[in-house]
Amino acid sequence: MRTLAVIPARYASSRLPAKPLLRATGKYLIEHVYERASAARHIDEVIVATDDTRIEAAVKSFGGQVVMT
Repeated sequence: MRTLAVIPARYASSRLPAKPLLRATGKYLIEHVYERASAARHIDEVIVATDDTRIEAAVKSFGGQVVMT
């Protein structure tokens, strides 16, 4: 059996808008989350689910899989 991890990523957060696109360390925050999820045991595939084209572009820029919701 394969295991899929889906990371929800919204741009319009009320507390911190654009949080997934923060780059305090040189990488997008969503990239850090994606890498950690990919490294988890028993996770075969990771996908970011977003409703924003800016997040979609950021995920594609580091080679991640993304779907628009």
